[in-house]
Amino acid sequence: MDNNTKIKRLLQGFSPEPNLPITATVVSIEKDTCTVKLASGLVLSDVRLKATVTDDEDSFLIIPKVDSEVVLMSQTGTLNGLMVIKVNAVERFQYKKGKLEFIIDGKTETVTLKKDKDNFGTLISNLITEISNAIIFTPTAGPGSISSTTKKNLTELDNKFKTILK
Repeated sequence: MDNNTKIKRLLQGFSPEPNLPITATVVSIEKDTCTVKLASGLVLSDVRLKATVTDDEDSFLIIPKVDSEVVLMSQTGTLNGLMVIKVNAVERFQYKKGKLEFIIDGKTETVTLKKDKDNFGTLISNLITEISNAIIFTPTAGPGSISSTTKKNLTELDNKFKTILK
């Protein structure tokens, strides 16, 4: 008996219908697919995290945590059509539309928002640096700089932004 036949028989043991939802545990993540382990111990790779296999840049991707449970279904009724339809624990959300990208990463506890090469976190940091280094001109005293207390507060603000924005 070939491997595909064995796998089909194992999958049929989950339900009387050939294409009902299957619960599995995430073993690893590989870009926009994952490897899962079924209750029977069978390990399946190339399970899609997106509905279709395309090179389209526009996408919404929910990446599950490794060792969490997911629910799978086959779009085609075959193993090649397996995709994740429900996630128990989320590691990361990723939305892309054209040049816009928005990521919420639970592992690093950061948010990334960028358009093309402009990253929002970097822009905030650059703004705070420019304000900190500003030279203030007054009509009577001439050029001056921002007080050391203000610079310290701006640096603290910058560090807080960096813990959230990537």
